[in-house]
Amino acid sequence: MKLISHALAVLLALLLCTPTAWSGTTGKISGEVKDSQTGEAIVGASVMLQGTTLGAATNLDGYFVILNIPPGKYNLAASAVGYAKKTVTGVSVSVDLTTNQNFQLASEAVQAEEVVVTAEKPVVKKDLTSSEARVDASTIESLPVSEVSEVLALQAGITQDRDGGIHIRGGRTSEVAYWVDGVSVTDAYDNSQAVQVDNNSVQELQVISGTFNAEYGQAMSGIVNIVTKDGDQKFAGNLSAYSGDYVTRDDGIFFNLTDRNPFANHNIEGSVSGPIPETPLTFYVSGRYFRSDGYLYANEIVNPDGRPLPGNSATFDAEGNLLSRTFVDRPMSMTNRIRRSGQAKLTLQLGGGTKFSLSAIGSNIDYRDYNHDYLLIPSADVGKHDNNYNLTALWTQSMGSSSFLTLNAYYLFKEFREYLYENPLDLRYVVDPDILQANAGGYKFRIVGTNNHQFKRSTATRGAKLDYTDQVSQLHQLKAGAEMKLHKLFLEDYSVTNGENAQGRVVPMIPERTGPLFESYNEQPIEFSAYIQDKLEYDRMVVNVGVRFDYFNSRGNVLADPQDPNVYLPQKEVNKVLTLEQRMAKWYKKASAKKNISPRFGISYPITDRGILHFSYGHFLQIPSFSDLFQKPGYKVTTSSGTQGVFGNPDLNAQKTVMYEFGLQQQLSDDLSFDITGFYRDTRDWTSTSPQIPVRDVTGATSTVYYTTFVNKDYANSRGITLSVTKRPVKLFSFNFAYTFQTAEGVNSDKQEEQGRLSSNDFGTVISGVTLAPLDWDQTHTANLTIGLGEQDWGVFFIAQYGSGLPYTPVLNQGDTRGSDNIKTKNTRRVPANYNVDMRLFKSFTFEPINITLFLKVFNLFDRRNEVRVFGETGRATATPAALGIGNLSGGFRVNTLQEYLTHPEFYSEPRQIQLGLEMSF
Repeated sequence: MKLISHALAVLLALLLCTPTAWSGTTGKISGEVKDSQTGEAIVGASVMLQGTTLGAATNLDGYFVILNIPPGKYNLAASAVGYAKKTVTGVSVSVDLTTNQNFQLASEAVQAEEVVVTAEKPVVKKDLTSSEARVDASTIESLPVSEVSEVLALQAGITQDRDGGIHIRGGRTSEVAYWVDGVSVTDAYDNSQAVQVDNNSVQELQVISGTFNAEYGQAMSGIVNIVTKDGDQKFAGNLSAYSGDYVTRDDGIFFNLTDRNPFANHNIEGSVSGPIPETPLTFYVSGRYFRSDGYLYANEIVNPDGRPLPGNSATFDAEGNLLSRTFVDRPMSMTNRIRRSGQAKLTLQLGGGTKFSLSAIGSNIDYRDYNHDYLLIPSADVGKHDNNYNLTALWTQSMGSSSFLTLNAYYLFKEFREYLYENPLDLRYVVDPDILQANAGGYKFRIVGTNNHQFKRSTATRGAKLDYTDQVSQLHQLKAGAEMKLHKLFLEDYSVTNGENAQGRVVPMIPERTGPLFESYNEQPIEFSAYIQDKLEYDRMVVNVGVRFDYFNSRGNVLADPQDPNVYLPQKEVNKVLTLEQRMAKWYKKASAKKNISPRFGISYPITDRGILHFSYGHFLQIPSFSDLFQKPGYKVTTSSGTQGVFGNPDLNAQKTVMYEFGLQQQLSDDLSFDITGFYRDTRDWTSTSPQIPVRDVTGATSTVYYTTFVNKDYANSRGITLSVTKRPVKLFSFNFAYTFQTAEGVNSDKQEEQGRLSSNDFGTVISGVTLAPLDWDQTHTANLTIGLGEQDWGVFFIAQYGSGLPYTPVLNQGDTRGSDNIKTKNTRRVPANYNVDMRLFKSFTFEPINITLFLKVFNLFDRRNEVRVFGETGRATATPAALGIGNLSGGFRVNTLQEYLTHPEFYSEPRQIQLGLEMSF
């Protein structure tokens, strides 16, 4: 509490003592106003953003700057006494960047009427000191995409793993920080994105894949920064709906996709925005309902209790070999998903540069993941339920014409639950061991029983954030800020087991809370951070320099004696004689607080009027996911021989990455440019599994019981080149090409990878601590091409994607000198390359004031079977029993054939999907 009081005092001091930007949500416009005939500066000229209250007056040098501008396009007007007014339309503003717009005003004697011209957006960005990509609302709308993650995957430097996870420049998925409207919406439990934003609500998407400024923390690979739409002084709205299904060939891989259902996947979404009459308030409200049956189906033939459904039967001989069977098709989706989401934003614009806004964004998602073992009994598998929301209150106060202060309070909540029946004591759970014996045997689908896993967790983060921006001079823009976060994590994880009631009947039972089969915790870590940075904008170069301070305290417990870990099952005699209360008093000690400083530096330097070099360097630190700190709390190690774990470690240090890059922006013509950048990342103190820790009694005798915890010890690096080529829409045609060449290697891809080897007594591979191998997501070549053809009322857009094969570890026979137990085989081979083409076709009709658009989306246009997972023996998504060295299996009461079990539809990407939709807007 002492630290909390101190941190809050620092925040208050900053608020009261500093005439102190709303991080990552606004940009600025600067320029000069001069006499068109003499070239002299016009002092006191008024420059205003039309339709807003934002503006500035020129100084003695004719210079002006307008700060705190939300991203978008504006009309900018300049006027002065004795001069004709001039308006520039379509001036683009982007987050964290400076738009330069100069004015040449003619005297009224020469030009009496107002002059209106259209702004030309610069092809290269003078103040871009590190790699990034920006996608605005109109571009997102035109592309054949459904989710923001699909837009992310198109950017240079980004690759996707087999599960679709986002990796930036070779880092883990957990190294990316997600921001929405200036607030981090990263779930501290696993560093995933807690709150999803619908495409319809995005005003601008910014992806920083290079070194990022000091205002951004708790990330090592990159920043995904989303700015959502605001209401303005004009009413606007839209309503969109589409439906469709998978349209694919029957090649024996997918089940039930030849029966078309045009409403199998459908979506409806809409938004409305505008002013609230007779008030200074504006609003924006959006909502979405999405439902999909997915493309992976099961054929349900039995009930969870093992009773065949009507029409299904199987006969076996005395040894349990299948003689005959009859299956009736009862398709059931194993990847169905329902999502309900929405956003509301209310903005109050007062005089004197004061602005208040309240916003809420959230979603509720119910879904299932494919489970191959439940292919004949899908109703017995668990469902998953995700609820999340973020509430934000923002106050912005101008401190004059060149500085402003923002204070934000927010509450981020994420809840995840996994269960078949919500009540763990539901009698429908099958827990009788005698009944479950029917599942015994290999290479067979389950034919009885339920998935008894019960999991629920939540992350609640309360935060306060203060930022100050000051355009100190024409050359210096200073930013400083501080933030406090109070987290609350809850988790319960167990599987319903078997017990007996008073009548001796086997019934479901919750495992004992103090035992190793029940995991639970309530933890309250805290974070504090502060930063300061300066943006120096000279005529010939721009420099970004800053430093960041991070403080973290897990407020968790670590063992006082690691060799006697389980307080409920002590091994040393001196501890056995104590009561549980006495042991609790001495068993643990508090984890230490962590303090880190990370410098950042970036520079851009024009070499011609069309070419700009940029270089950046920085240190980036990130506290490991909170799940790594608190996993399996209490160190409930049993007396069973072997290696147990991995147990959490609340005393983990921050993971560290040093990153630098060097690149060139080059304009080739008025509508064509490219950006090429080379980068290197060095990551240390990656979370990994510790060496075996022995459990010993008081004699110190050699132990057969070991356990492991998470520690900071792994190393990784990545290096490569990214290339982006962009052609703006001119004469109906535009394109964007993004290419990444990289090598990403490290000790372990997964933080629990070594635990698997320790548990299987594969001690020979533990030397991997000094051996680098390609990481699981190491994709050497990644290319994305977006092509657009059309005008405002019609068009067709294509996305073509190519990715070279991801690595996998081959399964080799024991006679091979590099046998499967040898670390030399780790990720030494590659799955086949994948490619995909998506398309969106649209046609618009205008009936003032309504605009109607018909559109068609086709995903996987050529119905390509991309292999995303493979068998280690074959290197392909297909395998035969002979290829896997499986002989004829006798007995086992197996209702499936071996080949049926070896056919994995989830090893392939989604087949072709067609969506037809209609949008109305005003």
